[in-house]
Amino acid sequence: MSSYTAQSREPGRAPLPMTDRQDRWWVQPVLIVATLVLFGIYAGFRAFENNFYETRQLIESQPGLQAAPLYLSPFYSPPLHHLIASWPAALSPALFLVIFPLSFRGTCYYCRKAYYRAFFWDPPACAVAEIRDRARMKYSGETTLPFVVNNFHRYALYLILVYVVFHWYHLYEAFHYVDAAGSVKLGYFGLGTLIFGLDAVLLSLYVFSCHSWRHLIGGGANNFSRSPIRLKLWQIVTTLNKRHGLYFWLSLATVGLADIYVRLVASGIIPDLAVRL
Repeated sequence: MSSYTAQSREPGRAPLPMTDRQDRWWVQPVLIVATLVLFGIYAGFRAFENNFYETRQLIESQPGLQAAPLYLSPFYSPPLHHLIASWPAALSPALFLVIFPLSFRGTCYYCRKAYYRAFFWDPPACAVAEIRDRARMKYSGETTLPFVVNNFHRYALYLILVYVVFHWYHLYEAFHYVDAAGSVKLGYFGLGTLIFGLDAVLLSLYVFSCHSWRHLIGGGANNFSRSPIRLKLWQIVTTLNKRHGLYFWLSLATVGLADIYVRLVASGIIPDLAVRL
């Protein structure tokens, strides 16, 4: 429960709740900080590592191997090293590619709420007083740096749509393998294929439940009765939007899982559990 006091009122503002909470409200922001920090450290390590991000090389590094799956880490997608013939091998493409998913997730409406609370404690939870009351008086919204960049979220959405297409393309590739002769063949299903499928589905759910996508679908329509298709699409996106935060965490987990699995297989630490047709 929370109570209101005269001290909680500021000039021109509604009363603010002072905390009387006895539950462990701090667990959620602590977990959010720990998860995002650990993921950021791991993603940075993988971007600089510039190795073990593609499993097709197993056919060359392991003599006698009859087949290798076509898995590519999502951290290295789109595959700039394949698309640009002159791409220098010493330069990690992930260092450039991470900018775009980061810009989309970092400006995401749900993610903003999560890290405002978890990192800035502004406020840390419902019915919990802000740690720095005076700082609130200087809050300028998202009109100054660095928070003004959040206004570019809709443009980050357009860029992330390219990533969604490539994630589905890499799922298609995951049904292929390269044999000892170097020929690429269809008819492969491994544990990695399943992980790539989860990654593609959950990333799509996260992106297409986005608030900006919902506005793009139906925000400009003044009369839905004249646009029944847009109305139906808007209703579907609205339903997905209710679980946007859940899809954020699940898609973050599966993209990390996909990269970890590719690294383990590409480095030879574990074999890929698979069936060839």
